[in-house]
Order: sequence, then structure tokens, then C-alpha cells
Amino acid sequence: MIKALIYCRVSTEEQANEGYSLEAQEHYCRQFAQHNGCLIVGVYRDEGKSGTSMERPALQELISRVQQERSIGAVIVQETDRLARNTQDHLAIRTLLHRSGVRLISVAQPMLDDSPEGKMVDTIIASVNQFQSDINSRKTKKGLQEKFDAGWWPGWAPLGYLNKALGDQRKVVVPDPQAWPLVKEAFRMYLSGQYSAMEIADTLFERGLRSRMGQKVCNSIMTSLLRNPFYAGVMRWHGQEHKGKHKPMITLEEHRRILEILEGHNLHACRRRRHRFLLTGFLFCGLCGARYTAEVHPLKHIAYYHCAFQGRRGKERPHTNRGQNVEVYALERQVERRIRSIQFSPDFVERVVTKVRALHEEQRAGQEERRRKLWNQKLALERKRAIAEDKLLEGTLSSEDFRRVRERLDGELATIQGQLDEVEGQRAYDMQVIEGVLNLARDIHRAYQAAPYELKRQYLALFWERFVAKDRGIVRAVPTPLIGALLKERRVIIRGNWLPSPKLIITMKNHEYLAHIRQNLLSLVSGGKGPIRVMTEPP
Repeated sequence: MIKALIYCRVSTEEQANEGYSLEAQEHYCRQFAQHNGCLIVGVYRDEGKSGTSMERPALQELISRVQQERSIGAVIVQETDRLARNTQDHLAIRTLLHRSGVRLISVAQPMLDDSPEGKMVDTIIASVNQFQSDINSRKTKKGLQEKFDAGWWPGWAPLGYLNKALGDQRKVVVPDPQAWPLVKEAFRMYLSGQYSAMEIADTLFERGLRSRMGQKVCNSIMTSLLRNPFYAGVMRWHGQEHKGKHKPMITLEEHRRILEILEGHNLHACRRRRHRFLLTGFLFCGLCGARYTAEVHPLKHIAYYHCAFQGRRGKERPHTNRGQNVEVYALERQVERRIRSIQFSPDFVERVVTKVRALHEEQRAGQEERRRKLWNQKLALERKRAIAEDKLLEGTLSSEDFRRVRERLDGELATIQGQLDEVEGQRAYDMQVIEGVLNLARDIHRAYQAAPYELKRQYLALFWERFVAKDRGIVRAVPTPLIGALLKERRVIIRGNWLPSPKLIITMKNHEYLAHIRQNLLSLVSGGKGPIRVMTEPP
């Protein structure tokens, strides 16, 4: 009696409905074995696997077994397309079986044998199987392309969205009631400039945000999410770009600002590490021009900034670090003392306060109006739900109709409640932005001292492009292009050791400079979101 193995494969639910289920395939193969003197010693099943690839667990186990056990004489399949839908793979599998002395038997194709004619027919059938697979693939790609051209996402919905079937059974992307507010919060947090992608993932995991596998969103996925233009209403697929019909989570301006923040973080290394050093990315060596890095001394447990020169192999270092290493605390204190010497002029502060006050009143009025409309919509939906409940009790509405109505109303109520939560969250965020703007305008040094790590780095980036260190101190500070332009136009006077000034006074007599610095100030604190609509009139 010949020892034989059975192999079954199914890739889709449609195949199962057409008689290709794993159970049906195994039944046909066992019937054949029973009537042809074969002893089944193993069954290998690949469920939900495409026949166009050999990367199938059960298939790999079967091939490994026939190569190790010389007693196995046959592999039985219902049809050869269960084994492979790729001509090259089919021939490779048949060759592996032949070298192991194993015969391939197709129950529904008895004409296939080891004769030259049988091998030719087998190859032709394998080619036809691949042709059919290629035709199906082309139809699928065409359908996906048409869907994309129509403005609908052709793939799995990104985190925060769901794939939902419309009336014609075409699936579209809609907001996920549970994940939507959490993902939206991720964008808000990142736009504030106070959180890294890793910190956002940690914070939102505690609030219930999960990946599709139920795990915490990893740092790389969170970064990709922040970069994805889909959340701003733009779809990119196979090198194409199209405006989507799905509901955007952020504006295009917010998306642009996020990309700027990400690029800025790449420059200034604003990412979470075991040790976070405030000046990394800003400090450069006054001897060779290389970047400074920082590390904790393993024995002294003291952190030092030092030159991180790395030349080509065989090239000598242009200098030693003797007398150049400086404690992190000492250097950061030097920068903080320099921040103390910067202030805005009183007329500029007065203008900022006036504009912020007017903006706050405008925002509050808009939020109150939106909240009122949403509450009216919520009350109307609750009344409809109460009417449906009364009709169910009276017997004028069937249970099936009641469930359908209730599910629809509950979904709409959940959406309204989410929008109300967004209004409250926006109001709290707007106040946070306003508070930050006022604090920075009135007292730069105090705002800098009270700021968290990421915001401190952005404050530094507003005024300084780089610091040059030598002999354990900062000997020169290069201002940003904005400050440089003000210096060139004599709108800023700076004297001192780094730049010529004990105090940096920013006075705005020209309304263009006022608009420029205030735009940077508001963008800095809001992270690109919030009161950027400030208009500037000539003084």
C-alpha cells in the first residue's frame, strides 16, 4: 500500500462557496485514496493562502517531509491549481517531488501521469492556471484603479478609519467612532510641538488606542501615520495622487506644518532617548566645525558635551578634546543666561495682547455657535430614538425594524458626541495656545524656564540657528534668518560676548516685521494650528 499525503488549499470565501472548501477537497482526496490502495499518513491544509506564491506554511512542511521520509510515495490534490497557480512554481514543486520519488496525483485530472504526454498536458494546465490567475489579478487591479479614480481609497483603511460597505456593497472608508478621536488627538499633540511620536504612542495607548493587532502603535508606524497625507484628504497610491471623498481628519495646512516639524526634528534630533540633551543639533565645534554630541561619563555619572568629529578612515583628528569637554549643565546654563537678555519691546507686546484678545473672543463665539447646533442635533436624534422605543412598545414597529433604526440613531449620536468632544478639546487647546503666546511675549526667559524639553528646543530654534563652542564655553551664536534680517535692517541691537549685546531688544516699527515675527511666534506655540489667522495693519 502506497503511503500518501493530501494537500488542500483555499484562498477566498468565494472558492469555498464553489465547492473548493478544505473539507470538500480532503473528502475527494480520501475517497480516491480508499479506492486506489493509498494509505493517508498526513493532511496539509493552507487556508486563506494564494496559489501564486510558494510561501505557504503547510506546503513548505509537506515538501520538507517528502524530502526526509523516503517511504512516502504520493501527494494527492483535488486539482493541480490547488498546488500552484504559477507555472514556474508548479514545475519546481513537481521537480522536487520527482527527485524524492514521490508521484503527484490530481483526483480531478487522471490524465496527468509521468508519461511524456502526461507531463506536457500537466504543463499546459499549469500555464492555463497561471493565465486565469493573471486575468483575475488584472481585473482586480482595474477595479481598484477605478475605485481610486472615483475618489475612494482602494485598500485597507488607515488607523482611525474603517472599511464600510455602502448600499451597492462597495466598501468605502469612514471614520472609526472609537479610534477617530484618539488619532485626531495624536495630530493635535504633535502639532503642539511638545511631544515626540513615541511619547504620543505611549500616551494614547493608555487612553485605548490600539493597532489592528491590538498592540501599542510602534514609533515607526506613528511616524508614518503623522506623515500620511490621507488624513488631510489626499490619497497616494502606486505613484498617483488624488483628492479623496473620505472625511479628512486635519487640514492641508496642518499636514504641511507636521511635515515641517518632522524635518525640524530630524535636524535637531528631537526624539526621545534614554538621555535627552537640550543642545544636541544646535552645538558645533569652534575648532573643526563638527557637531557636538553629549554622553554620560560611565564612572563619574556626569554628562558632557564634546566634539564628535568623525573623519574618513586614516585621517587624523584635527584636535584633541582636552580642555574642550564641558558639563551639560554648565553649557545649558550659559544658553539660559543668554535667553534672559532677550525681550520684546512694549509696543510689540501690547499689539500681541490686543490681537490675541480679539482672536479669543472670535474663537469663543464660533465654538459656542457650533456647540449650540450640535446640541440641537443631539436632542433631535434622542427624540427620534424615544419615538422608536414607544412604537416598539405599542407594537407598531417590529423588533427587526427597531434594531435597524436604533443602530442608525446610535451611530449618529456617537458621531455628534464625538464632535462635541472635539469642540471642548479645541477650546482647551486654544486657551493653551493663547497662554503660551502671552507668556512668551511678556517674558521670554520665564516662558523658556517653564517650557518642557521639546518646546524649549523650539524656542531656541526661533532665535538661534547654531551655537559655536570652544574652550568649555559658547563663543558665538548664529541667529536664525529672521533675527539676521532684523539685525541687517538695524531693527535689533545685540551686544556681548556671543553677539554684540548685553540685551537683545526686538522693536517692531515696520508692520511687515511685526507680521513676520508674530506669525513665527504663533506657529511656534501652536505647532501650525490655532490662531494663525491674525491680520496685521500698518502702525
